[in-house]
Amino acid sequence: MSDQRILRYFLGGNTSNGFYCPYECFTPECKDSFLWVIKGGSVCGISSFVKALGAAAEKAGFRVEYAVCPFDIDALEGINIPELKTAYLDGTAPRLAETNMAGVDSAYMDLDTYCDFDAVSRNKTELKELYSGQSAFYKKAYCALAAAGVLQNDWADEFSTKSENEEALERVRGIALREFGKRHRDEGKLKIRFLSALTCGGLSSLSDTASALCSRFYVFENRLKMAAPALKYLAAAACAAGHDVIVCPNPLTPKKAEAVLVPSLSLGFIADDCALNGDIDARRIRLDALADIERLKKTRAELRRCEKLTEALVCEGCSNLAGAKLLHDKIESIINPNVDFDGIGALAQKHLEALGI
Repeated sequence: MSDQRILRYFLGGNTSNGFYCPYECFTPECKDSFLWVIKGGSVCGISSFVKALGAAAEKAGFRVEYAVCPFDIDALEGINIPELKTAYLDGTAPRLAETNMAGVDSAYMDLDTYCDFDAVSRNKTELKELYSGQSAFYKKAYCALAAAGVLQNDWADEFSTKSENEEALERVRGIALREFGKRHRDEGKLKIRFLSALTCGGLSSLSDTASALCSRFYVFENRLKMAAPALKYLAAAACAAGHDVIVCPNPLTPKKAEAVLVPSLSLGFIADDCALNGDIDARRIRLDALADIERLKKTRAELRRCEKLTEALVCEGCSNLAGAKLLHDKIESIINPNVDFDGIGALAQKHLEALGI
C-alpha cells in the first residue's frame, strides 16, 4: 500500500443525471469542525488556493484528503484536513455547497475580490461568446450521458434474471461471512467517495487512493451487471459488522456502486468493468458464470450491441466535455492576467497560520 495520509477523491461526477456532487460526504465529521465554502469564478484561483494549503499541510505531516475536479483532473476543488477538523470546498455553480450555521460551523470565502473585473469587462463580448459555447458543450455532453444511463439502467440490467442475481448474492454472503465475521462492535459508518469520473480526458480513475487504502481485492465479473447488487450487500454487511466503509459510485450511474472499500481490513471489492480494475492482485469472482448458458447464447448479440451503444454515447459525452474544456482554457487566458494570485497566496498563508501550520 502507498501513503494513506495523502488521499485523492473526485468531489463529484458528470453522470447520466447531470452533475452530481454529494458534498455532505466530504466535509469534516466532528461536531466541532469547520467548513469554508469558497465562492468565486471558475478561473479565479480556487485550485491555486487549495494547492497552497495542501502543500503546507503535507509538509507539516498532516493527513490530507483532496477533492479533484471531475471536469479536469489537474485541478483541485477542495481539501479536508481531518486532524485540524477543517475543510475547504468549492461552492460555485454547478456545485451547491453552502454554509450551515454561518460563523459557527462554516463560513463563505469570496475569491472574486482578487479579480479585477473592470479590466476583465473589456473582453465582455468575447467572454459572452465563450461562456455560451461552453454551456452548449455541457448540454450536449449531458444529453449523451443521459442516453447512456438509460441503456445501463433499462436495458443492460435485463441481461440477468432474478434467480441469477439471487444466486450471485448467495455466493457473496459466503464472502461477507468469511471476511467480516459476525457483528462484534458498533455499526460502522458509510462514506461516499468518487474514485472514477467521466472527464474532459475520458474515463479517469484515482486508483492510487484505492491501493493506498487496500492491499487485498475481490474483483467481480460485471458484464451481466450483477456486481452492483453484490457490492451493495457487501457495504451493508461490512457496516453491520462494525467496519467503516467507503462506497465508490459508478461514474455514469451513481446510484450504483462500482467499488466498496473497507480500510480497516485493507480489503476492497471492485466490479471488473471499473476503471480502478488495473494491475491489482485480486481474487476474481465469476458472477457471470452463474447465468444460464443457453439463454446467454440467444442474447449475446444484443448484449454486444448494448455495450457498443453505451460506449459510443459515453465517448460522445466526454468529447463534448473536452470541447467545454478548450473554451474554459480560453476564458482562463483572458481572466487569469487580471487575478491577484499573490493576494490569494497571502490569504492561504493567513489561513495556514490560523490553523497553526
